[in-house]
Amino acid sequence: MSVAFVYKHTTTGEVLVVDIERAREIDSSAAMRRGEWKHTSTIEPITVLQLIVKSNGHKRAKIIRELSEQP
Repeated sequence: MSVAFVYKHTTTGEVLVVDIERAREIDSSAAMRRGEWKHTSTIEPITVLQLIVKSNGHKRAKIIRELSEQP
């Protein structure tokens, strides 16, 4: 099963979900070295989507919020 990597921009709050190739590019970028992007989660997309779809409003919002928070 493939994994996805979640990054959050420290200034704008923008969240990116990318594959391993794009994650490698981000990890080696100048923006990452400057601390502009933070890796927040590594997920199995199908599992997380199933969990989100099966959850109610408050639980769903909590799952999504936790994906973009620094562990």
